[in-house]
Amino acid sequence: MFRSVLFIQYAIILAISFVSGVICFQVFPLDKSMKLISFIDPRVLDITDISIWGTIVPLIAWMVLVLFFATHPYLHVLAKLVVGVKITFFGFSSVFLLTQQESLLVYSIWWFPFQLIYCFLLFMLCSVYAAKKVGPNKKYVFSQRLFVTVLITLSVICVGEIVSISYILPKL
Repeated sequence: MFRSVLFIQYAIILAISFVSGVICFQVFPLDKSMKLISFIDPRVLDITDISIWGTIVPLIAWMVLVLFFATHPYLHVLAKLVVGVKITFFGFSSVFLLTQQESLLVYSIWWFPFQLIYCFLLFMLCSVYAAKKVGPNKKYVFSQRLFVTVLITLSVICVGEIVSISYILPKL
């Protein structure tokens, strides 16, 4: 029961944050949008010149930020907020890609699937440090198994994204 409620909560956060990103793109002027995108993830602006580090560094930055808040006993609620901000940027950049790029294939092969999977995995990172009820007290437990599983999955998806950027997109 608890897992289904958590899944529904994450799905609602995903939907609201993505739509918020779309709305924010409509409100911002294009030059300000490009400045924001270049600050957070410059790959969106120039998909022809993407390095391996340009793919890995933004992912690690989001992971570290989520883990910082998720493992803090008092600020763990902010981890979901950080993922919500990531999803808002995902929606913001999605609209930018769809309005600025000529190819829908770039969006559908590279940006959308990988960013969506990253967002789900970042939500899973929010759950690595959870409170367990032990008698009348709460005890915080770090789930190493979940942490290692999420890290391995993130690594595999990151390699898939690098292969997609390096080998599939140039042939389109």
